[in-house]
Amino acid sequence: MATGSLPRINTDKLPMPEARDDSWRKMGECPLVDVGDSIAVTRRDLVELVLKDPALFSSKKAFEMLGSPLPLVPIAFDPPEQTRYRQILQPFFSPRAIKPLECDLRNQAIALITPIVERRECDFVAEVAKVFPIQVFIVLFGLPLDMRDQFVEWKDAVLRLGSASGVTSSEVSVEEALAKAGELYEYLSELVRTRRGVVADDILSRVLNLAPPDELSDEEAIGLCYLFVLAGLDTVADALGFGMQRLAENPDKRRELIDDPSLIPAATEELLRLDPSAPFTSRVTTREVELNGFTLSEGSQVMVYLSTGNRDETLFPNPYDIDFHRPENRHISFGLGAHRCLGSHLARLEMQVLYEEWHKRIPNYHITEGTAPRVLWPRGTVGLDSLHLTIEE
Repeated sequence: MATGSLPRINTDKLPMPEARDDSWRKMGECPLVDVGDSIAVTRRDLVELVLKDPALFSSKKAFEMLGSPLPLVPIAFDPPEQTRYRQILQPFFSPRAIKPLECDLRNQAIALITPIVERRECDFVAEVAKVFPIQVFIVLFGLPLDMRDQFVEWKDAVLRLGSASGVTSSEVSVEEALAKAGELYEYLSELVRTRRGVVADDILSRVLNLAPPDELSDEEAIGLCYLFVLAGLDTVADALGFGMQRLAENPDKRRELIDDPSLIPAATEELLRLDPSAPFTSRVTTREVELNGFTLSEGSQVMVYLSTGNRDETLFPNPYDIDFHRPENRHISFGLGAHRCLGSHLARLEMQVLYEEWHKRIPNYHITEGTAPRVLWPRGTVGLDSLHLTIEE
């Protein structure tokens, strides 16, 4: 896979469950790290180099290694195929397309928060963070709300397969995950078949009614839906959980938002910088390449660490501090280059709306005594197992 020697880290053994900042600090000590079956790229300039060169560092080949039977549109392709998909789908996820959703998102957020105000306690992860993005997805795709728990079951089983080293997690059996993946595939296949030709305002119906040359095949449409379920639900949920944990643990920072709600967009970016819920992404080399003096052979797997790239001291002074007043927050939590997250505008809107509506109603809260949120690890995505909050008077 590679020539030469690199420092080696067993990512499964990082203190991630209790101390994710310490874990990212450890990973960022060296620009390249041997993490088992792949090489981790941690330094910002190298991260950018890899992400901006899909011809040399292929996303398509990384997904081929996973053996997905579906074309996961658009992330499992490289330009020029990826460019075509991106151009077709971008109008559905642009700021102009997303902004009209704000009123409905606020109503959904308020409906989730109101009972918590009265009860004065909650598990934020289970009751808010994991529920809100799924409801948004269900509404966007015109699905019945009573499918919410089923989607959670499907995505959880499949997502637990990945880990930070690029190898399969043992948290769930391959057989179980494949069975759940099959169930999700069957549901989406039937959904695409029945929606084809139906005129409606939801995103799926509109995508399925695109005219040639933009028309997507059933297989492509199923792959798009499949990717949205796997990549678009947990990421927002996990980012919200992390953000609220940091606000609960730093009441002085929380007070800044309460005193000046106009800071919430900047706060959202800073919390995303510190905690990208998809903190690493995989690429595969298409030929032999030298990276920071280290030679990678063709077909080498590279894990690109966005989380450490977000802590470059030349871009972010005191990078482990929370600072809602950074003059320029060039974080890469949504990726970079051709494969930058298509749903980033929607994710931002969801987070900003939730933070705004929560702090209007619940300005004072703390982590419930006797509880301690832990990061689920090892995993392909990174999030909290729970976040028990007590509402203060």
